[in-house]
Amino acid sequence: MEDVELYPWTKIAPTLGVIFISPALLTVGGTIGTLLPIEMAVAVSILAGLTFSTLIYLHGGVGSRAHMGLLRVMEASLGTKGSRFFASPLITITQIGWFSVLITLGGEALSNLTPMPKALSITIFGILVASVTYFSFRHLSDFTKVTAIVTGAFALWALYAILTSGSTPSYVTNGDLLYASTLAIGGAMSISTVSPDFVKGAQSIRDLKITAFGVVFPVVIFSLISGSLIGHHTSIPNPVQALMIIGLPILANLLLLVGSTAAASSLYPPSIAISKLAGISRKNATVLAALGGLIVSYMGILDQLRIFLQLIGVLLPPLIGINLAEYYVLSKAVLPKEGVYLRGLISWILGAGFGAFIPVGVTPINSLLISFFVYLVLHIRLKSFF
Repeated sequence: MEDVELYPWTKIAPTLGVIFISPALLTVGGTIGTLLPIEMAVAVSILAGLTFSTLIYLHGGVGSRAHMGLLRVMEASLGTKGSRFFASPLITITQIGWFSVLITLGGEALSNLTPMPKALSITIFGILVASVTYFSFRHLSDFTKVTAIVTGAFALWALYAILTSGSTPSYVTNGDLLYASTLAIGGAMSISTVSPDFVKGAQSIRDLKITAFGVVFPVVIFSLISGSLIGHHTSIPNPVQALMIIGLPILANLLLLVGSTAAASSLYPPSIAISKLAGISRKNATVLAALGGLIVSYMGILDQLRIFLQLIGVLLPPLIGINLAEYYVLSKAVLPKEGVYLRGLISWILGAGFGAFIPVGVTPINSLLISFFVYLVLHIRLKSFF
């Protein structure tokens, strides 16, 4: 058990909940809104919110009960080296991706407010945001609460403008419901995966339950539904680009600009992971993560958001699956294993492979379930080998 200070839900819930009120999740919702009729988009948003909350309750519950962060939890299903050299890089890649999405949105908003070209504005914005993580690491929670309030204000302003405009929404054909669900659920799968880091200090299961279903659930569906309405009305998933069509003044970019500084929190997991993986200081790891994020942003991650969401939906759910199998079915405790635990690695490979090469149904859920059951089968049938 880690030396963790315990808190009630009133401390845990806001820290986790505000992460889901960001321009990045508005963009995910906007993507769903461009694919589906609004009724279906709302239904998918609610389904995604329920899925997130359930996974945070179950997977975060492992960390909450054992009072351990994700990488310590992963030592029970992947081994100490498997957690450090396999799970840690996966988390790093996905969180750097979200950092890139947010600094791209913030950079675009800054470019609209100034004469700077987009690439320069992204660079300046990314450096400024990374400096928050670098210098004010202990105050990230309070900082993220401010960005969430600003983003929420923008979303409400946009919704008011849409509802009072009297204009007809853009026409949307009946899209693929399962594909849209895959994108929506994949959208916050990274937070569901690292949720043990955020709730390991929960005093009780009651505090965790209130956090997952009383706070995270309504916050997620607010962000996704708001984004869906913006995307449905404008046929543009990017909230920065949708501003003019909605009819908001150019200064609305200021709200998105401030809201996008939530990217500072996205650097938290990869900076810790890189620090432990490479054996360097947290500040140096933050610099490396930020540089990686800038490069990915220059490569146009926002234009490839659907691919990024699909990638998350394949790579991360199997990690959750093997942790759930190890803790809830087999061990009932977090029992670290030395080296690389092949049972967990094979289960992850098969779960991710199924999601990547057999894209039927909702891919993130499929990948999670396959890894879960493979882990159990290997325990029963091949216990002597794994």
